[in-house]
Amino acid sequence: MESAERFERLVQLILKWNKRINITGLKRYSDIERELIEDSLKPLELSLVVSPVLDAGCGAGFPTLPLAIESPELEIVAVDSNRKKVNFLRYAIRELGLKNVRPVLGRLEEQKNLRGAFATVLSKAFMPPQEAMLFLKPFLRSDGRLIIYTVERVVEEGIEEKALSLYGDCQVFPYNLSDGTCRALLVLSKPL
Repeated sequence: MESAERFERLVQLILKWNKRINITGLKRYSDIERELIEDSLKPLELSLVVSPVLDAGCGAGFPTLPLAIESPELEIVAVDSNRKKVNFLRYAIRELGLKNVRPVLGRLEEQKNLRGAFATVLSKAFMPPQEAMLFLKPFLRSDGRLIIYTVERVVEEGIEEKALSLYGDCQVFPYNLSDGTCRALLVLSKPL
C-alpha cells in the first residue's frame, strides 16, 4: 500500500471510529487531513526526526501514524494512558500494515525502561510546552532532541529562555498549515 493510500485509509478509520468513540474532536475530512496528518509531518519536512522515536502522550496516534507511514525506516514507540485511543492506534497499525510502531498503554512516568533511550522525543498536545521540556528530558539520549508542536504565541511568551537553560540549544521553526493557521516547532537539544 502506497503512502497516499495509507493516509486516505487512516482518515477513513478515524471517521469510522469517531462515530463510536471520540478519537478526535475533528469531524470533517479536511480538518483531520490538515490538523492530524499535515501538521504531524512537519518535523520530517525539516529533517528533524531520527530513530528511535518516542511519541509522548500519542493519543490515537498523532504524530506517530503519519510519521510511520511517511518514513517506514523510523522506529517509533507510542505511549498513552487512554485505553480506547491506544486500541484505535493498535487497530490502525494492523489495518495500515505498519511494522515500525510499538504502542504502549500506560502512563509515561511509569515507563522506567524508556528513560535515556530516544534520539527524538515528540510532544504534540501532551502537556504545556514549559512542562513538557522538563518532564520529557529524561527520555532523551545524551545526543537527543525534543520536538514540541506548539503555536507561535507560546514561543513569543519567552519560552526560549527556559528552554536554553534546560537544554543548551533551542531552535524555533514557525510554519503555516494549508489553511493559514500559524504553528511552530520548538526543538531542544540536550547539552553534551
